Amino acid sequence: MEKTYKYTTLKGLIKRNRQFSLSTYLNKRMCHITKGWGKFYLSAALDQEIRSLFCDLLGDVSFDSSKNRGILGWVVIEKRDLKAHYIASQDYSQELRYIRRLLKWI
Repeated sequence: MEKTYKYTTLKGLIKRNRQFSLSTYLNKRMCHITKGWGKFYLSAALDQEIRSLFCDLLGDVSFDSSKNRGILGWVVIEKRDLKAHYIASQDYSQELRYIRRLLKWI
């Protein structure tokens, strides 16, 4: 049986994750830094805070888990500044446009 972790603060969530990405958020599964894979539950306030961070980077998008693709794993919340960033591979602006189209504007 998989462990479920509950978080109420962004700092605590990010501190205990190897990497917290948009893909992780949509899947509701994370890799705890010491305990391995498990599900997680977020307080309503923390859920809204995380959505807001991703929307600051991507604009108003739909957070539909059926749209989850591998590229969403590159949209992450960084530990150093607790802000959403995109880790670009080749063409930053084109890849961000693709992600926005993938998630579709609300």
